[in-house]
Amino acid sequence: MRYLLPVGVLVLAAAMLLATPVGTPIFGLDHQRFALAALVAALFIAFLMRTGGRRAVAGDLARAVGSALIWLVLIVGLTGVYAYRFEFSDIADRVLAELTPGDVTIGKGGEVIVPRRLGGQFLIAAKVNNVPTKFLFDTGASTVVVRAEDAKDMGVDVAALDYDVDVTTANGAARAAEAVLDRIAIGPIVVRNVHALIARPGALNENLLGANFLDRLQSYSVERGRLVLKGK
Repeated sequence: MRYLLPVGVLVLAAAMLLATPVGTPIFGLDHQRFALAALVAALFIAFLMRTGGRRAVAGDLARAVGSALIWLVLIVGLTGVYAYRFEFSDIADRVLAELTPGDVTIGKGGEVIVPRRLGGQFLIAAKVNNVPTKFLFDTGASTVVVRAEDAKDMGVDVAALDYDVDVTTANGAARAAEAVLDRIAIGPIVVRNVHALIARPGALNENLLGANFLDRLQSYSVERGRLVLKGK
């Protein structure tokens, strides 16, 4: 119980730091100086409570210094967590993206938010002609490219395709066929009549969400390790 007050001071200071935008002073102090002032105040209160307001004898002083060092280590650790909170959040999102690959989040404005995977890629859950599938976000691809194995499930007559278009994939040069996908939906974003290439069976490991789909959105951007897609 003796440390309840200094802990309360630190919790209150942390809450104020989190609630106040970076660059906005708190009691006339920038965030760094305010955090330092809160740390000093908490240590001073802890010292007074440790000694009970008495004249500190050598034993009391030693114990107080030991407690102060423990508090200092804790505060430095908490300060580090606060300073790198965005990086920790990004790591957590990447781990979650590996555990639930392709899952997307819908923002308040209807935008689709996709976390980056540990490998640095964005895997997006979508529906093509109401068939669930996944796409890799690929601005280097000029068009949407779909694996033949998935195109068959989407209702494309794969047997009637003419693979007469040369494409370059992660597996090397390959042949693909032109097709039109009636509907690609990613969360609330729906784009119709999308021209696509159907890669020959075995030529592609992942479907690619290329520029001809992305250019029909209102915008797309990467913000703090997250892909944000906004429909028109």
